[in-house]
Amino acid sequence: MPSLSTGNRRRRVPDPESSDEGDDSPAPTNSRVSGASKRARTGQDSSQLSDDGLDQSAMKGIALRRNGNGHSQDGFQPGAITRVKVNNFVTYEDAVFNPGPNLNMVIGPNGTGKSSLVCAICIGLGYGAANLGRAAKFSEFVKHGKDQATIEIELQRKPEDRSNYIIKVRITREGDKRKWWINGSEAPLKNVQQLVRGLGIQVDNLCQFLPQDRVSEFSGLSPVALLHETQRAAAPPEMLTWHDELKDLRKNQKGIQLNLETDEETLRTQEERQEGLRGDVERLQERAQIQEKIALLESSVPFVDYNVKRRHYIECRERAREAKNQLVALEAEFAPTVQAVNNKEEYHRRIDVAVKERKKDLQNSERAADNFFAQVEEANESIKELEQKAKSERDGEQKRKQQYAAIKEKIAALEAQLKNEPPAFDGPEWNAKIRAEEHKCREIEAEQRQVTEKREDLDRQGLDVRARVAEKERELATLNSQQGKNISLLRSISRDAATAWEWIQANRSKFEKDVFGPPLIECRVKDPRYANAIESLFQKNDFMVITAQTSADFKILDEQLLGASNLRLADINLRTVSRSLGQVRSSPMPTHELEKFGLDGWALDYVDGPEPVLSMLCGAVRLDRIAVGLKDLNESQYNALTSSAVSTFVTGRSHYSVQRRREYGPGATSTTTKSIQNARYWTGQPIDTNDKHELEETLKGLRENFDVMKVESGGLKEKLRVLGEQRSTILETIKILKAKKNEAQLIAGRFQALPGKIEREKENFQAVKLVSDNYRARMREIEAQSDELVLKKNALSIDYKALVQGIRTAHLSLQEAKFRLIEAASDVESLKEHSSNITRRVQEERQNYERANEEYKNVKAQAIAVHNQCISILAEGNNKEYFETIDKDLTIEQLEQDIDAEKSKLDYIHDGNPGALREFETRQATIDRLTATITSARAELTSVDASIASLRSRWEPELDKLIASISAAFAHNFEQIGCAGEVGVHKDEDFDLWAIEIRVKFRENETLQQLDQHRQSGGERSVSTIFYLMALQSLARSPFRVVDEINQGMDPRNERMEDEGVVYCEWGAYAEGS
Repeated sequence: MPSLSTGNRRRRVPDPESSDEGDDSPAPTNSRVSGASKRARTGQDSSQLSDDGLDQSAMKGIALRRNGNGHSQDGFQPGAITRVKVNNFVTYEDAVFNPGPNLNMVIGPNGTGKSSLVCAICIGLGYGAANLGRAAKFSEFVKHGKDQATIEIELQRKPEDRSNYIIKVRITREGDKRKWWINGSEAPLKNVQQLVRGLGIQVDNLCQFLPQDRVSEFSGLSPVALLHETQRAAAPPEMLTWHDELKDLRKNQKGIQLNLETDEETLRTQEERQEGLRGDVERLQERAQIQEKIALLESSVPFVDYNVKRRHYIECRERAREAKNQLVALEAEFAPTVQAVNNKEEYHRRIDVAVKERKKDLQNSERAADNFFAQVEEANESIKELEQKAKSERDGEQKRKQQYAAIKEKIAALEAQLKNEPPAFDGPEWNAKIRAEEHKCREIEAEQRQVTEKREDLDRQGLDVRARVAEKERELATLNSQQGKNISLLRSISRDAATAWEWIQANRSKFEKDVFGPPLIECRVKDPRYANAIESLFQKNDFMVITAQTSADFKILDEQLLGASNLRLADINLRTVSRSLGQVRSSPMPTHELEKFGLDGWALDYVDGPEPVLSMLCGAVRLDRIAVGLKDLNESQYNALTSSAVSTFVTGRSHYSVQRRREYGPGATSTTTKSIQNARYWTGQPIDTNDKHELEETLKGLRENFDVMKVESGGLKEKLRVLGEQRSTILETIKILKAKKNEAQLIAGRFQALPGKIEREKENFQAVKLVSDNYRARMREIEAQSDELVLKKNALSIDYKALVQGIRTAHLSLQEAKFRLIEAASDVESLKEHSSNITRRVQEERQNYERANEEYKNVKAQAIAVHNQCISILAEGNNKEYFETIDKDLTIEQLEQDIDAEKSKLDYIHDGNPGALREFETRQATIDRLTATITSARAELTSVDASIASLRSRWEPELDKLIASISAAFAHNFEQIGCAGEVGVHKDEDFDLWAIEIRVKFRENETLQQLDQHRQSGGERSVSTIFYLMALQSLARSPFRVVDEINQGMDPRNERMEDEGVVYCEWGAYAEGS
């Protein structure tokens, strides 16, 4: 990003008190050490910075350097940032930044707001927080304790514009809202984004905008992705479009080629198979011709059949006409006799109708008589009901006379009670007595609640004390055990390591395989005599390493112990071991050969522990390659060792390290010797008595406190019992008082109700007397109704008698008609018997006619059906001329003989492969289709090849020119720090595999090597990344570039190289421009 202050180029002197780096030595590839993986944050809270602006404590310790012509607008590209103003944003309350047109470098300790400025640029230009890799919500960037934050960014105008662009955004914490302005006018976010894109600003491109938390992401970009991002940053927009089009065209080309090869191979196979079927096909064609002729003959059957049935139809028609004529003549001859029989049958029919009508009249008369009889019965029932009603009235009068006496006695008794008035009822007095007792009860209940709460609180305290006693007892038991001793020792050395080990033991279910604790706990020295020698090989961090066996387990440990979890431990190391001890161990010689050098064995042979931990120690401490011995060496043994494959050994109280320079000959060796200290950890010494004494004293105090609480709880329990008894007594007293009150109230209420009861009884007496007075009137009414019903019954009886006489008359008439019907039937039967011969002859002739006519109709229907079948066959349009020439006299038998002859021919031609013809035709259609497809595919492939060649001829030269420019700038940057580098393009047949190839050399005796995570250290990769970004700067279409924490992951040497290179390159560019 552009710089903020002037000053001579100088090296930054590392400060051992406030260095941003931890351990200068590079960490192992598969391990993460919290002290070296990321610079430690200062303990200062950003929210506690002074609110007096950038030039006071908020910027204390930040050196702002600007390279160029100060604040002059000269040299600014359109879209470059000329001013950034923030208010209540993250750590800043009010701050204004005025970057220059060239290099701007922001330097300062951790927590002083460098990354906050980067966040302000990203958010202020309309991009999301996801590009920062930090907070997910915009409201989280508002300064702690404030409701709103404001960012204002001024961008250099284009030559045709009058003034610079000023973009302003206000972030509201509540609701996570943003509001935008452009040059003082409110505008939607899409207008801001459109303006930013129009100026060539790509905050979402890591080649242009690289926040601190995404540096590792950029470093991890694949070469293919790096080419894509490079084109976005430095190439014209159409180049990226051309590249995408080439990818699509190549993908389409591969698909067409693959399909074309498949189709051509399929076509060759199909043509070869087609030739093998020709013989079978010719035989099948001859057989098909015969089958076609048989089918034609068989289809001729309906036409021959029609001719036969037509001749039969004409014959039947003539016979039916002749039979009809004979029937008509016979019927005319016997017409008079038949007429007499018909007349008698008509008379019989009319008599039968009369019988039915008279039978119906008889039924109507019977129904009318039944109706009158039902009315007579209904009158009888009504008379009985009135008699029962009269009886009920008499019985009721008798009961009312008895009620008179009862009511009079009750009235007399109530009036006697009214003369004896009970004592007056005083309700308030009774209520006062009850409330007094209830008040006493509430006071006792309140006291009970207080005592209960106090006892429950005491019980809770007791449970807490008991839990603490159990915890301290476990700690004491653990301290007394060997494992406890080790954990106590681990905690005294590193509380972070002890906390991590406790977390692992509590969460073992989360891991795929076993995770092993620090070697201090997991391992021991088999022979205490070798403890001094073994411990001299270990650094302090080596004792604290936690070992995982899978990458997934390592990731869990990294996130939970070192990452953004609640623990965030620092003083621990994590390593991954995936190979067995047998695969890792690489001792220079067998153990027994060491005896001739005066050594006892390899250090690994004297350490006992889990195999994965020992494998880790072989890689970290090289226990398998360091020899140990208890005795000092003589001169001959020492000389022999320095010439052997053993480079490190410990004997007696000395540690030897031999360095050999083979380029100067076998005698070019140097030996470093240092004394070893006494073992501190694997000594088997007793536990710390102070810790044990403190635990025992704490345990004693807790137990005494628990006993006191127990006694106090017992006293509270007894007090609750006494209060409960008192409350029960008061509640019983309240119950008795309420019962007495209710009884007195009931007596008083009953006395007050006596006048009303007397009045109601008197009213009841008058009501009974009134009903009794109306008794005679009701009886006279009942007698009158009864007389009326008797008269009605007599009248109905007379009418019923007349109806019965009518039924008798109708019955006689019906019998007369039945007699006449019998007589008419006899006459008809006699006439029919007399003319039976005539009738039989007519009937036989009629049946003869009907049979002839039925046969005529059937034959006609059959002929019509066959005729329709022939019409359907002719309508199909096949062989019409053949059917029209069929001989009219041909019979079915002759046609069947012709069909049998053709079938005999068919039997001599066998169908060896019945499906050959169908297979031949299907395959021929497939061959035709494949031929057309191949022709089309070849034409399409030719078109695609031409498109690729045309597009590549435009894109590839431009890309080569761009990469050549980047490589020249990249190599020049490396030359300034005494190293070498170049950038090239890996070209592949597939355009989606084209990639950036970066080759670097950091040492004189090296050649240019591919830049990757295996060949270069993290610092060297960071330097290469920065120089690549600088090489892009002169070519980039972007008006500015931002890199946060440019020295992330560098050791002091690489940091100085990068700092000198960046400043030199920028000053050189400025000098050339001046």
